[in-house]
Amino acid sequence: MLKVKHLYILAMVASITVLFYLYADREVAKYFYEMDEHNPIKFFFRTITQAGQSEWFLIPSLILYLWFIQRKVFLNAKKALYIFMTNVVAGIGVWLFKIPFGRMRPKLYLEDNLYGFQWFEISSKYVSFPSGHTITAISSAVALSLLFPKWKYPILIAGALVAFSRVVITAHYLSDVFFASFLGTMVAYLLYQYYFSEGKDI
Repeated sequence: MLKVKHLYILAMVASITVLFYLYADREVAKYFYEMDEHNPIKFFFRTITQAGQSEWFLIPSLILYLWFIQRKVFLNAKKALYIFMTNVVAGIGVWLFKIPFGRMRPKLYLEDNLYGFQWFEISSKYVSFPSGHTITAISSAVALSLLFPKWKYPILIAGALVAFSRVVITAHYLSDVFFASFLGTMVAYLLYQYYFSEGKDI
């Protein structure tokens, strides 16, 4: 359930997002755009960014859910369903922002000096905010860290690296990634509360 404290956090996140938009996004994008393509940092992030694709989480979690249900291992089935639904909700939710905002991708600024929003534009050039790969990576990482707290730090670091890769390869602005990280965290947290509240069955 969304609480008042969550609204305060949302207000703070929104404020930081605006500050990034005004004062950091273009400078950060330009820095990584001008980085040598053969730089090992860029190669590393260009490689791991693929881990932000939702099919890496949707397909295995669905298969595991069906497998555990068939074997009546219901707790594990619920965990798999939680990962699946986290990705579904995050994937749908991100488009509730992408479509109305219609934010221009960094490429338009870096190559054509165009920066800002093209409201309600759904062309791939105008769906930068928030980052879809980021919300997938962060929501999945947070969800997995809640299920497997013993491994939470490596999991969260991996998710953060995938999210940051979107900035390094100039697919998204810093604010796109920052806000998507917040959304992904909230989706994972709220769905965890829903699925694993006391007495909740699948």
